[in-house]
Amino acid sequence: MPSSAADGPQAPRLAVLDDVRWDGEPVPGERTHALLRALADAGARGLSEAGLVEEVWGDDVPANPTKALQVVVSRARSATAPEVIERTGHGYRLALAERDVDAWALRPEGLRLAAAGEYDAALPLLERAAPDDEVVAALLRAVAGVRGVPAALERYETYRAGLADRLGIDPGPELRALHAELLARDRPVREGLLYESSPLIGRDHDVAALAAMVRASRVTSIVGAGGLGKTRLAHLMGRLAEQPVVHFVALAGVTSPEGVAVEVGDVLGVRDSVAGGLVSVAARSTDLVGRIVDQVGTAPALLILDNCEHLVDAVADLVQVLVTRTPALRVLTTSRAPLGIAAERVYLLPQLTLDDAVELFLERATAARPGARLVDTEVRSLVGRLDGLPLAVELAAAKVRVMSVAEIERRLADRFALLRGGAREAPERHQTLLAVIDWSWNLLDGEQQSALRRLSVFRDGFSLAGADAVVGGDALVPLSALVDQSLVTVVEGAGGLRYRMLETVREFGQLQLAQTGDETQSHARMREWLVDLALASGRRLFGAGQVETMTSIRAEEGNLVDVLRRALEDADVPTVVATMACLADFWTIEGSHLKVVNLSHEVEDLLVEAEVAPELEEALRTTLVAIAFNTMIFSDTLEGRSFDRLERLGAGKRTTRGEITAEVLLSWRRSIAAGSVDGLEELCADPDPAIAQIALQWSSQFHENQGEVQLARARALEALRLADDDTGPWTAALVRAQLAGLTMQVGDMAEAIEHTVAAIPVLDALGAHEDVAQLKAVLAVGAMEAGRLDEAARLFDDIETDEAGTGIFGGAIILLCGRAELALALGRTDEGLLRYRDAVTTLKARTFPALGAVVGYEPWVLYAASAAVAAHVRHGRQADVADLRDELQRKVPVLLDGAVGFLDFPVCGTMLFALAVWELASDPDPARARSGAQLLAHADRFGYNRQMPSLAWAPALALAEAALPGEVARCAAALADRRPTDLRDDAKHLLAGLS
Repeated sequence: MPSSAADGPQAPRLAVLDDVRWDGEPVPGERTHALLRALADAGARGLSEAGLVEEVWGDDVPANPTKALQVVVSRARSATAPEVIERTGHGYRLALAERDVDAWALRPEGLRLAAAGEYDAALPLLERAAPDDEVVAALLRAVAGVRGVPAALERYETYRAGLADRLGIDPGPELRALHAELLARDRPVREGLLYESSPLIGRDHDVAALAAMVRASRVTSIVGAGGLGKTRLAHLMGRLAEQPVVHFVALAGVTSPEGVAVEVGDVLGVRDSVAGGLVSVAARSTDLVGRIVDQVGTAPALLILDNCEHLVDAVADLVQVLVTRTPALRVLTTSRAPLGIAAERVYLLPQLTLDDAVELFLERATAARPGARLVDTEVRSLVGRLDGLPLAVELAAAKVRVMSVAEIERRLADRFALLRGGAREAPERHQTLLAVIDWSWNLLDGEQQSALRRLSVFRDGFSLAGADAVVGGDALVPLSALVDQSLVTVVEGAGGLRYRMLETVREFGQLQLAQTGDETQSHARMREWLVDLALASGRRLFGAGQVETMTSIRAEEGNLVDVLRRALEDADVPTVVATMACLADFWTIEGSHLKVVNLSHEVEDLLVEAEVAPELEEALRTTLVAIAFNTMIFSDTLEGRSFDRLERLGAGKRTTRGEITAEVLLSWRRSIAAGSVDGLEELCADPDPAIAQIALQWSSQFHENQGEVQLARARALEALRLADDDTGPWTAALVRAQLAGLTMQVGDMAEAIEHTVAAIPVLDALGAHEDVAQLKAVLAVGAMEAGRLDEAARLFDDIETDEAGTGIFGGAIILLCGRAELALALGRTDEGLLRYRDAVTTLKARTFPALGAVVGYEPWVLYAASAAVAAHVRHGRQADVADLRDELQRKVPVLLDGAVGFLDFPVCGTMLFALAVWELASDPDPARARSGAQLLAHADRFGYNRQMPSLAWAPALALAEAALPGEVARCAAALADRRPTDLRDDAKHLLAGLS
């Protein structure tokens, strides 16, 4: 069993058991050592002067022992602390807490570990602790657990003999009782336990937790759904039990409440003694229970009752009597429902983790067909659909005898027909997955069965309110019964209390639903409830309760998507409008823009020509804005069906969030179509601050893209000033995230961190994980620049742990490139440069279908490639990235021609920067030096992104100054009054002159 010693108290301040140390530092002087050890041995009461003199000097007593002792005490205080040794009425004592002296700390820590069953860690502490009955009892249990019962019996005899020789007494009654228990354990009784023919995988933590629970509680119940392996685990706990007597009673075959005591008595070898025909059933039962109590007696024993769910009341009554009338009995039950008695502690057995389930599948599949092709990705995909149920995994693995893994997964659509035919030794109820669920189903009454059927329509769990809506009334009573039978689990999170079914149970419920003809009505009830929830949530989303509303939508996101997809199949316009509007705004705040894009075409197909009721016009507008906005971002176009439908619908009264956003979006579209951005600029000065705020924010994004970074920053600051907290905290936090990127882009790390620190808590609360990842990456780069490399590494680890840097946006770019920069900063040059090359390869593989027009020119790839080239140049390793440099040189002119979507000037500027430092490195001739210096000036004027240290301006400028002093300044002065959009031909001309 793993030790938790590392999680226990901090190290004691005074160590005397081995070397004498104070706060980890050696204490000098042999007599000082003797004094401190003597005081530690004396305990908190201390020792007299005479006793200390004897301990320190022995027979060699000094001429003035009192004075000599004072000198040693003074030295000890100097070596530790003045308050460590305290004067008493007769001598001295250590004025330290128990935890501060290692010899004193042994006892409580050893006792704590032994009580927790962590005998490996407890044993060395208890062996060195001062012995008393309590310590010896814990020591004997630890020795039995680590070295075996015979060793514990030998240790007891040594202790008993020592007491008799020294004091002429025997150990106390508790130790004598423990001795009797050890003697019994040396000849253990194990009735009804089975041994496994194959290893129990993935249950080490459960075994440890259950051992501690059985040790601490009179009654422990392993509760969980069918197929989780409760029975196998109970057999294992019986084999590992500390109790000398263990009885295992299987109740699956007992069909009546009266049969419970009879079955238990039969296993214990007890029969009722009253003639059955002469007395009542109650009297016979009472007599039998009394005889069971007598048989159990006072010795420690463990009674395991397996499969209690169909006889819960009868088992509870019997167990209550047994633990009340016997002093040392422990009871372990397995059930799909708890007993519900005061003495019971419930252990909810979890499903296997994916890794453990994969290990189980591989072990069983290999046994079924050695040499079978078991591809990790295929196995993980299959096992991930089996709910972590060991039975389901084993049944699927058995199919490897005749099927491939991929074929097994394809046939999981009918898992109950597929997963049958388990091991021959398994009970009948475990021969098929259907039998496992059917066993629980037959324990439900009609109301509970109806609830299970109807609630199976929820794919992603449900709240109590959702259950009420779908069940058609108060669902609490039947739902509680389903929870008790482990058919529904309770999960409490940020969104409140929710209920979930295993996918296996849900599919069983859907089968029953289809058979009863209740499917259409149940789905209709769920759809109606979710539409109402979506509309109500959409109205609250841009308000003071924004965080809470986001949390509540997130809880129902899976169900909303499920209803949306069904509505698209059914061409149900009102449901699509309501749910898509809510989800689109939710995903926009969350930063999950790709989710909007993935549904856009299907939604457009249905809605662009559809008529909607007046009360749904705002939801339609919100949906169209979301699709149009994401079309603009990902397809670099202001054309499309959603734009056209939005034009026809109009911006309305410009009062709601959807209307205001539509006004800005349509104005921008019209301005671009007219060849200017005047319409957007006019809205930046609109008297309505809500309109001006969005316009300023979008204007900032536009000007940043045009390379006008300082203008973009000014617009963003004004947008931040106008952000209204009454519409929720997201608006201000998003602008701050934008400002963090802008200020970092121009090298103002202090301001970037200020905005980052302010934005992260809000975006984190809203669930905007990609944005948070990008901002944490800003902090990591800032920490690198400040030399806090450990902090930078921790931040990068946080991003990876959260799996928020696995996309294609800012967080992923800075994470991959930042890891490379961190290695370089640590002096691991080869690793850092390799990481940069790998980053480019990784990002090239992260494609997105909606960006088909820019494949090969993805900005995240071009940025990483530019940073990689610059890093290699700085470390004199140009040969390793010559191909990347050539690729940049080919692609920049194409981008400058506008042949690939909108031109992102900062990305182009970063590419120019990389090409510039390439030209300036390695002692260039005057022509190359001039080209490099001029490219560098153009990169700066394009507002190149200098987030990565390898893209820093100062080292590049130093290269240029060394090669051709003053050239960058001359070129920069010539470009100062020209906008980046006017410099495209100049940049192309410079590029054409490169070799």
